[in-house]
Amino acid sequence: MFKFLTGKEIGHLQTGLILSQIGGLLIVFTGLLLLLPSSSIPVNGGAPILVLIAAGLIKILAPIMVGRGSKIAFWVVIFLSLLKLIECFVATIGNNPQFIWYLPVTGLIEVGVLIHMLSPKGRTELNDLDNKEVYDIFTPYEPK
Repeated sequence: MFKFLTGKEIGHLQTGLILSQIGGLLIVFTGLLLLLPSSSIPVNGGAPILVLIAAGLIKILAPIMVGRGSKIAFWVVIFLSLLKLIECFVATIGNNPQFIWYLPVTGLIEVGVLIHMLSPKGRTELNDLDNKEVYDIFTPYEPK
């Protein structure tokens, strides 16, 4: 799909990183939505919402660090995706049927992140990051 938008094909690692950032944006959006007063969703506020927003921001920034070559950030992205995948199942247990949308919206994104980043092609791209200065989808790589 990205090839049709920009004319450039992206790899498995890049797809996983883009999906991870989309998931992070959803987490931040959900946290900010819960900060607003609502009569239909009772929330006590406090630390859990701030932790949700902080985790979303980390999930947005960690893929950038992976793109810059950080192997530790790669495992942070994987860990946060696994944690979010577990959370999306736990969050839908016992809630009203109106919250069933939460499972496919957030769960499918995290499954996509894990499939693309843990695939052999994605791991090969991660190992090839050492050979490039910056791994950026918008700047063409030109060997020196």
